[in-house]
Amino acid sequence: MDHLRLEISWGSLWRIVAITVLLALLFTVRETIIILSLAILISSALDPAVEKLEKWHIPRILGTIIIFLAGLIFLALLIYTIVPLSILEFRSLFTNLGGVVGQLLGSAVPDTVVNTIVPRLDNIANLLLSGSTSFVDVVSKILGGATFFLTTLVLSFYLTASRDGVGKFLRAILPSSLEDNVLALYYRSKRQVGRWMQGQIVLCMLVAVAVFFGLWFLGVKYALLLAILAGLFEIVPLVGPIFAGALSVAVALSDSSGLAISTLIFFVVMQQIEGHVLVPLVMRRAVDVHPVVVIAALLGGYQLAGIPGILLAVPAAVVFQEVVNEWVARKARNRETLEI
Repeated sequence: MDHLRLEISWGSLWRIVAITVLLALLFTVRETIIILSLAILISSALDPAVEKLEKWHIPRILGTIIIFLAGLIFLALLIYTIVPLSILEFRSLFTNLGGVVGQLLGSAVPDTVVNTIVPRLDNIANLLLSGSTSFVDVVSKILGGATFFLTTLVLSFYLTASRDGVGKFLRAILPSSLEDNVLALYYRSKRQVGRWMQGQIVLCMLVAVAVFFGLWFLGVKYALLLAILAGLFEIVPLVGPIFAGALSVAVALSDSSGLAISTLIFFVVMQQIEGHVLVPLVMRRAVDVHPVVVIAALLGGYQLAGIPGILLAVPAAVVFQEVVNEWVARKARNRETLEI
C-alpha cells in the first residue's frame, strides 16, 4: 500500500505565517479600518456635490465646508425634531402592542418588558425634545463613541476637501504592483456606490413622504413612525416594502377591518407606482445589486460592526460585485485569447 506524502516548502510556510499575522493585525485594528472605510464612503458620496459647486466657481474647500455644514444641520434637525416624535409614536405603539399584534398572534407583550422599555423611550424622547444632550453625544451613541464619530468626520472632510483625496490616499499606501488595479476598481465602485446612495436616499425620502400623507389622510395611527419605517425598509428590496405594508395594515386593523382594507389598497397602489414609476426613474443609473446580496450584506454588516456595519454593507457588496465582474470579464478575455 502506497503512503501519501505531503511536502510543504519553507516558502509556503512563510506565506501561511505572513497571512496569519496580517489577519491578526487587521483584526486588531478593525475599528480603524471601519473608520477609514466610512470616511472613504462619505467622501465618495459627497464628492459629486462638491465638484458641482466647483463648476459654479466656489473654491473646493469652501464647497466642502458648505456641504458638510448642510449635512450636519439636516442631521441635527432630523434628530431633534423627527426622531423624538417617532420615538413617542413608537412608545405608544409598543404600549398598545397587545392590541395591535395580539389580535394576530393571540398573545400580548409581558408587563415586565413594557415597564423596562417604555421608560427608556420616554427618557430618550425627553432628552432630545429638551435639547439637554448635545448633537455629538447623540450621534456618538449611535455610532459607538465620540472618538469614532469625530475621527470619521475629520477624515472624511480632509478626503473630500482634497481633489481626488481618496485616490491620492490609495496611491500613497498601495504597492506599485497593485496601484492601477485597485484604483480602477475604486473609481468604478465609487461611481456605482455614489449613484446607488443618491438614488436610494431620494427613493427612501419619496416613499416616506408618500406613505406619511397617505396614512395620515386615511386616519391610520402612528403615520409618522410607519412612514419612517417604510422609508428605511426601502433599502431592503422586495421584502422591505412588503414588511412596511404588513405592519401598517396590522396597525390599521387594531381600529377597524375597513381601515385595514383601505390601507392594504393604498400600499398595493403605492407598490405599483414605486415599481413602475419611482424605481425606474430614480434608480435607472444605479448599480443593480441582487436583493439576496443586499439582505445578506445588511445582516452580516450589523453582526460585524453594528450601525457602522449597516452603513458599509451595501457599498461593500457593490465593491465585491465589481471584483466578481472584473474576474469574470478577465476569464472571458483569457478564454478568447486562448481560442485565437
